[in-house]
Amino acid sequence: MKISTSTSRRRFLLTAGTATAGIPVLVNGYTTKEMQSYDRIGLSETNISKWDLDTPALCLDLDILKSNLASMQRTVTANGITSRPHTKTHKCPPIARMQLEHGSVGICVAKVSEAESMFEHGIQQILCTTTNVTPVKISRAMNLRKWCSGFIQATDSAANAQLLSEAASASGIIADVVIDVDPGGHRTGITPRATCTAIGPIGRQTSRPSTSWSALLRRRIPARDWI
Repeated sequence: MKISTSTSRRRFLLTAGTATAGIPVLVNGYTTKEMQSYDRIGLSETNISKWDLDTPALCLDLDILKSNLASMQRTVTANGITSRPHTKTHKCPPIARMQLEHGSVGICVAKVSEAESMFEHGIQQILCTTTNVTPVKISRAMNLRKWCSGFIQATDSAANAQLLSEAASASGIIADVVIDVDPGGHRTGITPRATCTAIGPIGRQTSRPSTSWSALLRRRIPARDWI
């Protein structure tokens, strides 16, 4: 196959003399379009140096990844915990699929666009941890729920829960909703002090025929946040 001479970032760096920084000189520096064409005909599986990949590119040691996934699943299983990892660590449907295959009950995403992408790649059990506040995002989330029965949306206020309920009703579906609770990290969610008073109004909105309230969502607080 003839390789085109179109310019990639890798080629530019090489011709600029940056090979001395650790990039091998004898690489092809394929563009994204070239790599996509090779992937379609199955040539991207073998004999491709990581230095040939257009950036950004995710490079993994599959043996280590599988070992880590198995170790994590053994740990949560031993402690009677189910896992739903957040895909913001990789944003890669094949890795999300591996997490599910190793025993996770589902995945988490930060944005409705990420949820749509995961669903398009065959992932069904998706929890959107960020509250959608604009009519467009809420409509997209409820439209996704129409096709993805495992989609769950987080909310943090009665007003937002009402918007979700109205959008779900307009779409003719029942929205699966969780309430986002702030455990002390002060990133998102209802503070513990406000949770008791907020659950009532949110619960009334999510008890409508078009909405189902299933659980509380709590984010883990990194150790550094306690210092």
